[in-house]
Amino acid sequence: MASVGSRMPVRVSYADEQHALSLARELIGLTPVDVGSADGRWDVTIEGPVDDRLVARVLDGVRRSLGADPGAVATVNLDGHEYQLYADG
Repeated sequence: MASVGSRMPVRVSYADEQHALSLARELIGLTPVDVGSADGRWDVTIEGPVDDRLVARVLDGVRRSLGADPGAVATVNLDGHEYQLYADG
């Protein structure tokens, strides 16, 4: 988990714009969120202090955003590490 109060942004990358927008909608109001596109990927960047509770909300949101979409995957960059999360389907 992220160290409490970490200032490193969390970045979640998707191939699909709708997945990125779904996550961003869940996080708006909880923390500053930026959505952008580069190199055919859609990135959701979460800025500001990141604690364990926010990391749990982000990971839950990623799981919901992917849903049961076959082959859907998100890459989560957290505290300098990269993780792959896959759709439930």
